[in-house]
Amino acid sequence: MLRTLRWVTAWARARPGKPTPGVVSEDVRIGSGEEAILARRHRPAGGRTPRPGWVILHGATIPGPDHLAIARLAAALAGAGADVLVPEVREWRELQLDPAPARRALRLAIEHLESDPGVRSGGVVLVGTSFGCPQALVAAADPALRDRVRGVLGFGTYHSLADTVRFGLTGQFRWQGRTEYLRPDPYGRWVVASNYLHRISGYEEAEEVARALGELATLAGQHGIMSWEPSSDPFKERVMAAVSPGNRALFRLFAPVAAREPDPVLANEIIPLLVDAARATHPDLELPASLPSGVLPPVRLIHGRHDHLIPFTETLALERFLRKRAAVTANVTDLFAHSKGSGRRVVRPGEAARFVGAIRRVLGLDGG
Repeated sequence: MLRTLRWVTAWARARPGKPTPGVVSEDVRIGSGEEAILARRHRPAGGRTPRPGWVILHGATIPGPDHLAIARLAAALAGAGADVLVPEVREWRELQLDPAPARRALRLAIEHLESDPGVRSGGVVLVGTSFGCPQALVAAADPALRDRVRGVLGFGTYHSLADTVRFGLTGQFRWQGRTEYLRPDPYGRWVVASNYLHRISGYEEAEEVARALGELATLAGQHGIMSWEPSSDPFKERVMAAVSPGNRALFRLFAPVAAREPDPVLANEIIPLLVDAARATHPDLELPASLPSGVLPPVRLIHGRHDHLIPFTETLALERFLRKRAAVTANVTDLFAHSKGSGRRVVRPGEAARFVGAIRRVLGLDGG
């Protein structure tokens, strides 16, 4: 419980761009030769060693290890006594969804922590956020890494690519036998379409649309704009100027003006095509249905109920899938959206207590 309180304290004290009291952060290089990559390391300023090792895999986001939610999570774990490494996945910072560089980054991070005498032996805990969680699970199941991973934590992740893409274009998801709606953050569909739209058979000439949507997502990430707010409309106009007139309707399907949502008929027509193209290009974006039992360490999943990028039902679906394959728990909380606080001013005591309990179970993954 003491570690949980330290986690909560460090989380509350973490501030964007400022050092967290009691936590040392530094940039390191992991790996060697052409394979070497950059990483951000966070550890307690004092205390006993060796410490439990943790690796955080960021999602498809421009800031990468500097993403505010990633940095805050790392600082909280370090405040609770962990040695935390956040490898940079350069391709994901460029919004390229190829899973291979992420798995390579995880392997290099594990090897780096294993070689440090200040890190406890017996394996590390992997943390996968958003698109990173399936890759953390795949790494944990890899025979070459299996005995070197003590547990996996997933934040705001997905199970079905099809259901995630459908939500991104329609805002619809299934919950307790009903179709529910939550306005989707357009950023997600921009990233997915930028990677796979032009890979749909017959859409090869839409490569300029995919490129424009990638530029739009990059601008959103660089400027920190909310993708559905009117402030995003000038950015849409700017990048659409490079799209030929015949392709602008397709661009507008994914990036309508802020006051409108994608045309539902056109969206439902293109969703299965986009998903098929993604699966054909990168099959490892989803966990294989053939994943056997007994190959995964304990798994803890946390998802914000007000997530506008990936609906919380995806984490619940992943938890159901993993039940026969791992010791798994899932917590859906009102305290967060996708990667930050939900903005609610009043937090119910019971909700806060459940979240603290979830963090306690998370910290238990490292055996500390």
